[in-house]
Amino acid sequence: MMSEMSQDQAQNLQEPLSSSVLPTAGAVLAAQRQQLGLSLLDVSAKLKLSKRQIEALESDRYGELPGNTFVRGFVRNYARLLELDPQPLIAYLDAHLPREAAQSALPRLRDEPLPVLRPSGSAGRSPFVIAILGAMALVLVGAGGYWLYEKSRRFEPELTLAPANSAVVLPAGGAAGDAPAQVAPQAAALPPGDQPVPAAVTAAVPVQTPPPNLPGNPPPAVASPVAVPAPVAPSTATAPVVVAPAAVPPTPASADIRVVAQRDSWVQIVDANGRRLVNELLPAGQSRSVAGTPPYRIRIGNGRHTELFYKGKPTDLAPYTKVDVANLELN
Repeated sequence: MMSEMSQDQAQNLQEPLSSSVLPTAGAVLAAQRQQLGLSLLDVSAKLKLSKRQIEALESDRYGELPGNTFVRGFVRNYARLLELDPQPLIAYLDAHLPREAAQSALPRLRDEPLPVLRPSGSAGRSPFVIAILGAMALVLVGAGGYWLYEKSRRFEPELTLAPANSAVVLPAGGAAGDAPAQVAPQAAALPPGDQPVPAAVTAAVPVQTPPPNLPGNPPPAVASPVAVPAPVAPSTATAPVVVAPAAVPPTPASADIRVVAQRDSWVQIVDANGRRLVNELLPAGQSRSVAGTPPYRIRIGNGRHTELFYKGKPTDLAPYTKVDVANLELN
């Protein structure tokens, strides 16, 4: 309920200007606040305004406030807080607030389209740039080709197999011009125990004719006859001894692994450097002997019918075979 004093003050704001005493809007607000027993801090907390702004409202120091629009809003909220009718106070402000200068219109910006950068020329690039791009493309293509070439060389199997039929010629230990003894072709480097016993080879021993005795020269010493083992009587005196070539390929002396296929079997052997020493289908009855850098990773497709020898010793594939495929590593 509004007190009689606050009602009289509000009515005085609506009387003509000829009245002797006219209370201001700030005086009405201050009187009503004091009558309700509110402090400036109480009003500041409820209106969310600073104490300085409340004092400026009650003292009619509107120049210390943000602007006329904010002043009207502050007075309206303050009057509602104090249970006053805000309309007489707003009317007082309209009559007594100083006029604010009209805000000058901001200059209008012209909507001009931004220039679009377009490449000059039909191709859009200078010949210099095109030449650089072409050179870079050639370098990339060359580098890729070299990389593929080196990669293919790295994984090429290095198999060194001696030919099955190789002729071995043993020169005689005599002087130059002596006839060498010839051995018939036979399988080179057969495994121990598989070599046939060759016929005895008789090397031609040159017969030295002593020079004639000259006067004053002592007679030469007569050399003792050299015992030559009797040759085995061949069927024909002039027929050479021929040994049939063995069906098993020779095993190089430096080979670490030897694989013998009893039936067709796919074999893959890779050493520690990633080289594929063997990667092929080995026909039945064939074998492969290879060497590389251990450890070796071995995969045999028909493990039950394939023999494996490592450094001359047989390796049992049964513990490593599953569904006829053997996988193992030898070190």
